[in-house]
Amino acid sequence: MNIKDEAQNFLKNHNFSVEIADNLHQKIIDDMNKGLTSGGADQAMIKAGSAAVRSINEGEAVIVIDAGGTNFRSSLVTKTKDGIEISDFQKTSMPAIDRELSKNEFYCAIAQNISRLKDRSDKISFCFSYAMAITEDGDGKIIRFSKEVKAAEAVGTYLGKELMAELKMQGWTKIKRINVLNDTTALLLSSFVGPADKKWGAHIAFILGTGMNSAYIADKRIIVTECGMFTHLPQSDFDKIVCANTAQPNQSLLEKMCSGAYLGDIATEMVKAAAKEGFFSSEFTAPEHFETKDFDKYFAKEEEELSPDELKLKELFYAIITRSAKLSAATIYAAALCSDKEKGELPICITCNGSTFWKTPLLKETTEAELKALLQQPFEIIQIDDDITKGSFAAAFID
Repeated sequence: MNIKDEAQNFLKNHNFSVEIADNLHQKIIDDMNKGLTSGGADQAMIKAGSAAVRSINEGEAVIVIDAGGTNFRSSLVTKTKDGIEISDFQKTSMPAIDRELSKNEFYCAIAQNISRLKDRSDKISFCFSYAMAITEDGDGKIIRFSKEVKAAEAVGTYLGKELMAELKMQGWTKIKRINVLNDTTALLLSSFVGPADKKWGAHIAFILGTGMNSAYIADKRIIVTECGMFTHLPQSDFDKIVCANTAQPNQSLLEKMCSGAYLGDIATEMVKAAAKEGFFSSEFTAPEHFETKDFDKYFAKEEEELSPDELKLKELFYAIITRSAKLSAATIYAAALCSDKEKGELPICITCNGSTFWKTPLLKETTEAELKALLQQPFEIIQIDDDITKGSFAAAFID
């Protein structure tokens, strides 16, 4: 029996399959529609606002803030004759990382972080990658922070409103508008300020990093989908072990099968079981734990450079990657089917972000191949430099 067949038999015995149901995309869509109408869906569906980006004139500038995790980035972004220019960029720690801040201290710290950009534009676009609710007027109500940010008093406040008040107290006079968005919305909007000669039939955003999200445009409004929360999926023995060790074992199964935060854990459990069952030689010693980045070295070498045990490892890792890619393709396909589309044969723009998607061996290529089999319309998967910053800039010009 060759290595591929041996691996297939082992995986089958543990209910691990790289094949997904033909109608998975429809199940995802049904859940999305439930989230948008009656509620009670797996996936959180966020109506993020209009996608009507107006024409941006040369010389127009926006102060862009990008806050997420432990980082706070800010810059001045300007439309030039050559495209989008990012200047006066600064990266620092997110306020309230080192100590607990009151509401006033939190907004004061944000204002101080952008003080060098005082009145250099009349617009601020604030990408805030923590849990929040977007309001009809483009503000954002903070729901919660990640565990690193200690500003409990700021929870429940409105970012734009509070920051505007603080800036006025610090002597700013020109700011007319602060719009708030999240990173998935910014990623989608980045394709609106991409190459000027490129025309798209639809716009989709897809993030696959440590987490998993998507966005699309329906009825001219941006819809953000917490697609990783989709749960109605068959689990392998390895998935069940990994999920049992998470805080919410029965939730977000799609993310736990696809994202970089979990692929290494799945590999660890898979290799552990394979070694126990004699899949590898007696000389093989499995590492205690795999990270997703550990896959790289097995795909960077030619097959003749790998030992039989390393070839077996590669085959198992390839199954994990292939399943992630096929599930990702079904998720993107669901978003495409729900999207507004221009008439004609203009390609769908799929803007992707996330180290898992772009750096995991063969994941992007396999996703693309799956989409070619699913989509009836031409499409392009693109990566945009400084996508979140450029998308946040575009958001400032939505009427």
